Formats: sequence, C-alpha cells, structure tokens
Amino acid sequence: MARKSRKHIETEPTPAKKEAAHSAGAYIRLSAVDKKQKGDSIETQRAIIEMFIAAQPDIELRDVYIDDGLSGQSFERPSFRRMVCDMENGKIDCCVTKDLSRLGRNAIDTGFYIEKYFPMNGIRFIAITDDYDSADGSCGGIMVSLKNMVNEAYALEIGRKIRATKQMNIRSGYFVGRLPPYGYMKSREDSYRLAPDECTALIVKRMFEMAASGESVTAIVKWLNSNGILPPRRYLHSIGVATEKEANGHIHWNKGIVYEILKNRVYCGDMVQGKHRTQSYEQKKLPQSEWVVTENTHEGIVSRDLFAEVQALWGKSGEPPKKRYEDPSTKNIFLRKVFCGHCGFTMPRRRNSKTHYSFRCNTQHMYDKSDCTLVRINENALKEKLIAALHAQDSGFAIRLAEAGSAAQAEKEKAELRDAQTELDKNSRYLKGLYESLSNGAINDAEYRQLKTTYETKIAALAAFIKELRNAAHDRIRRETEIAKASGSIQSVHGISDLTAEAVDSLIEKVRVFEDKSIRVKFTFADEEFMYGEEADDE
Repeated sequence: MARKSRKHIETEPTPAKKEAAHSAGAYIRLSAVDKKQKGDSIETQRAIIEMFIAAQPDIELRDVYIDDGLSGQSFERPSFRRMVCDMENGKIDCCVTKDLSRLGRNAIDTGFYIEKYFPMNGIRFIAITDDYDSADGSCGGIMVSLKNMVNEAYALEIGRKIRATKQMNIRSGYFVGRLPPYGYMKSREDSYRLAPDECTALIVKRMFEMAASGESVTAIVKWLNSNGILPPRRYLHSIGVATEKEANGHIHWNKGIVYEILKNRVYCGDMVQGKHRTQSYEQKKLPQSEWVVTENTHEGIVSRDLFAEVQALWGKSGEPPKKRYEDPSTKNIFLRKVFCGHCGFTMPRRRNSKTHYSFRCNTQHMYDKSDCTLVRINENALKEKLIAALHAQDSGFAIRLAEAGSAAQAEKEKAELRDAQTELDKNSRYLKGLYESLSNGAINDAEYRQLKTTYETKIAALAAFIKELRNAAHDRIRRETEIAKASGSIQSVHGISDLTAEAVDSLIEKVRVFEDKSIRVKFTFADEEFMYGEEADDE
C-alpha cells in the first residue's frame, strides 16, 4: 500500500477543538470540623486534584494553595489571598478545587467569585466532584447557587453545634482555649484540664510574692527581662506549643502582661472563661458580670490568701480610672501608621494638653532603656511634614504617569498578545493532530516523536511569552491606576493645612520617626521610602 502524502501535515491537521493551555492553582481548604470527616484530608484533596489535572492535556499545575484549619465562612484566608494575588499577577489563570465547599461556605461571597470575579479576570474554575467547569457553558445556573446555599447552611449548623458544645464545656469548668495560661500546661491525662508547668509555675509564684512584698509592676518587668525569662507566647513557641505567628512581636515582658497575670484567678485554682464574644468575625470583650467562673477546677499555683493580698493593692475591682481631661480625645487619623525608626514598634498617641497630642516610642518605658532611644514627635509637626512631603510628590506625577504607559503601548501589547495566542492555538492543534496522523500512516513513529517534541517546545515558549506579556500589561495598568489615583488624592489636599483620615488611609502606608525627628514615609503609590529631615517640634 502506498504511503499517504505528508505535504499538509502542518498546514491541514485533523480538526480538533483546543483551548489555550492553562496554568492552574490547586486550592485546598480544611477546617477544624472537616478534619473529622473522611475523604476531606489535605492529602486526599491534593491527590484528587493532581490526578484530575494529570488527565487534562490543556492544564498544567503551577502551584498548590493550602488553608489548614480555616473556616469557609470567611474569605480572609492567607493562602486564598495569595492565590488571588497570583491570579491578578498572571501567574495562574485556572483554579481547581475538590468541590465547591472547599472554595467557601458563604453563599454570597462564593457566588461572587464563581459568577463575577473569576469570569471578569479570565480565570477558569473547576470543582471536580461537583462536576463544575466554568469552561463548559452548560455548567452553572441554579444548581451551583443551591449547592452554595446548602454548603453555607451546613457550615452555620456545624458552627451552632460547636458553639453550644463549647459553652457547655465552659460552664462545666473545662479549659477550651488553644494556648494554656502562663504557668500551666494542658494535662496529659485530660486536655480539657490544666496542670502546673514545672518550668514556669515557680516564676508566676515569684511574681505574686514580689507584688505582695511591695515591688511595683515596673520592677517585676525589669526583673523578668534582666534575667532573660521568656515572655508567655515566646516561651510557648520555644516548646512547640505556640506558632511563630502567635509569638511574633512578643519579645519582652511588659507591664500589661504582668498585670494580666497578677489579676487572673486561674492562678488560685479557678477557671475564668467567656471573656470575649465573636460577632461578625470581630471579637468583643464582655463585661465582667458575664464572665463564666468555675471554682476549684485545677491545682492553684498561689494560695487564695496570697492572691487576695495582691488584689487588694489595686483597690476595688473594676473601679474606673480618674479622667485627666473632661473633653473626649479627638480621632487618631494615624492609627497603626506611625512607627519608631529605631526599634520598629508602633508609637502610641498620647494627649499632652487639652488640644495637643504627640507620638512617643514606649520601648524604654515598657522594657529597658538599652532597648531603644527617646523618640517622639508632635502630631501637628508630623502633619506639616507629611503635607509638605505630599506636595513635593505632586510635581513628579505627570512625568511618572506618562512613563507608566500610553495608548500606543497598550495597543502594541494587545497585538503581541493576540499574535502569540493565535500561534499557540495553531501549534496546539498541530500537536493534537499528530497522533491521528501516526495512526493513519501519514507519519512514522520517529517522525511523530520529533514533531511532538518540536510542537511541545514551541507551545512552552509561547505560553511563557504570553505570561510575560500579561504580567507586563497588568503592571502597566496597575502603575497607571495607582499613580492617577494618588495624583488625584494629592490634588484634593494641595494647598490645605490639615490632613483627614481618608487622605492618610489612601496615601500613606507607613511613617517611621527617628530621634532627630526626621521621618521616612512609605506612600501607597510608591515602592520606595522618602526621607524628610529634622524640623522644629514644639511640644
């Protein structure tokens, strides 16, 4: 039999439907409740997703995003936010989950991502066991909405059961917290009971004895820090109980930690819980009258007499402090924006007179004089510096906006992306048609392998080039948007002598203050910090 002609192998392949290759992110979520369900473990979800992607010739697994122990009711999850950031930066354009509930159990927010966010950003979404693929036009509709509502109802019902069980345990005197109070560890026999920790119980007892003998809280703090005793969270992290995130920032003892220990009835053998309540993902402190107190639930570290003696030092419990000023303080528009340039801690705002405020680093006062230097700045002086800094930035915005991009550049990027996508589709079709050409004898095995390698190399190079183009376009649009927004915001404050909370939030990310009252400002619209020198600072 004569061999068939190979004349049109590359120009006229067997027609085959082919979508552009996708770089996928595998999203895996496991809540505390899900850990008890068979078939939902991190390993199982990952195996299902990897097996699915391996069978899809048009999908490549680029990264895996795992949120372990987090509820699907909220979308403020670290790995989910990282995945969204990678989507916006063009790293991935496909999200694959085991099922819809792994993405979320909040019907409104889950629906927003599936029906609005993913399509608007060109993201393909696949929920394997729910047989959902956004690339399939027949998927979606009322069934997806119903499944999301069922997932949310399930999460709410489980949440109610968990809260009811937790309240029952609290009223029974069981310890329900994750981290034990300093001086205790969870009992090896019963994790709902506390037992004194031989390493820290003696330190707690010493703190009570020092307070009873007349030592001030400041003196106790200095004794703890000078002897190199780790503060509670840092100690728990050192023995593997607390995470690095939970211990982050807890470097030294301070007066607040010591005061909290000396006022806590847990150290004389009573369990005090239910001090806070979570509403709409926000934790609120409850009045003392609503706390749940159960007496004699565990071994006390100090006697009741010693505990009562220390409490007497502060007078009546809950007595309100005497007001220094009758007028309420004004709003702090620089909340969590001002930091010490030397030690890096936030600088709290304090009231110096009826109308004047300043920011001061408290590291020397809270810890030790050797830990930092005296850093403070008057609020009005800080405002003046920042307004001057914003006005100085205004002059360069037109140039920076012009450099960020242009209509011609945008058209060039679109043309390059369109040409590259067309070439990618063409080579993908050629690749798919090769096997049929091999089967019908148009090419032999050696030719098949050679052509397959050639097309795969071209496809990989084109896919990488398309990613570069998309990233470049995204960066240009982001720069134009940020610069235009910042320029407009600066114009709105140009010429005025004061700042508003809205202007600070939109323009200023961070301010570092130094001993000589110079500042470094990190604007929201710039990658680098800007230094501004010393000026007069009248208190």
